[in-house]
Amino acid sequence: MGSLRSTSSARLLVCLTICFELLTAVGAVIGGDNAPVGEFPHMALLGRPCSQPLRYSFTSDTGDCTEYDWFCGGSLISNRFVLTAAHCAHTEMQNPPTVVRLGEYDLNDGTEVPHQDFEVRAIVHHPGYNGIQTYNDIALVELDRTVTFSRFIQPACLWPHDTIPDEAPLIATGWGKVGHYDEPATILQCVGIPIVSNSRCNRLMMNLINRRLRNGILPSQLCAGDPLGGKDTCEGDSGGPLQLVTPHEEGTPEAGLCRYQIVGVTSNGGICGSANRPGIYTRVSAYVGWIEGVVWGKTPGAP
Repeated sequence: MGSLRSTSSARLLVCLTICFELLTAVGAVIGGDNAPVGEFPHMALLGRPCSQPLRYSFTSDTGDCTEYDWFCGGSLISNRFVLTAAHCAHTEMQNPPTVVRLGEYDLNDGTEVPHQDFEVRAIVHHPGYNGIQTYNDIALVELDRTVTFSRFIQPACLWPHDTIPDEAPLIATGWGKVGHYDEPATILQCVGIPIVSNSRCNRLMMNLINRRLRNGILPSQLCAGDPLGGKDTCEGDSGGPLQLVTPHEEGTPEAGLCRYQIVGVTSNGGICGSANRPGIYTRVSAYVGWIEGVVWGKTPGAP
């Protein structure tokens, strides 16, 4: 796995100020704002040709799909693999992703940030995902060639711990819908979302248990959401990251390490941005062994 470029504390403060600012207007990744250019270089888009049946398209202000239907997000975690949700990419879905875009920022401006498109070589979804329930909703997409890293394209790291520091700022990013009944964003959005304990999440979801969530929230999942509503991920953000900020001062030995570590993969939720209805994320730490086995050929538990 490559290392992220170190950045200054001032730039990190700008990012956190933007992503955590309380906004009265609803942005895409609900309650968010435009992300700083180049701040999340691990972000990926999963797409398929416009000839496929579309729910909505990211590609045009008029709503017309001109090239690809960008329907899910993901995170670059190596020079060949993107981490996403299994409901976005699994071998039995009718219209799986065929292309992955890296280095994107504004989908309506093809010149602002140089992006790269890759064909999908293979999809590996977790063997425990059954296509109906939200459990084990995690997958890896192998790209057709090795990624050339740049300022705008860098891999993120995986958060390996089951516990998440209470003071750690969690940020969700994506090009998803601006509201439950609205259109998706064309510019990458970011929003700070508080974590919700699994026990509290289960209580909040008690009346929403259905066949997709039959066993409630499991330890392999996590919840995050603003208790007052208005800050959330939404349709189109699926597969994208919920990330932990790990800032390092420049000039220290840690400065070359990843500044963003993927804590969760956007999985499921109710009406986007509703009060006391947190979003559900696949907990990455529960799958680190499986991910390492697929991406790096490591035996689970091996150093």
